[in-house]
Amino acid sequence: MNYEVKFYKDALKNIQRLDKISRNRILDHIKILSENPKSDELDIKKMQGTENQFRLRVGPYRVVYSIFNDKLLIIVIRVGSRGDVYKK
Repeated sequence: MNYEVKFYKDALKNIQRLDKISRNRILDHIKILSENPKSDELDIKKMQGTENQFRLRVGPYRVVYSIFNDKLLIIVIRVGSRGDVYKK
């Protein structure tokens, strides 16, 4: 029962700009997330002030995403370094 993962255009661009090692680490973590969104292996926290957004920590990078359990869908909203990803 894997979740489908979709990316916002900006999130995909930010992933593509990263070096190969960081990019692969982030994509590996997203793959684990798609297999089990409540995985204890991953550093996941709910974002404050939002109803359905979470953040996944991958070293110095953060992945901000939303989960839609009824559709088995994860939408990756933003990917970036810790200092930049929380700015809108």
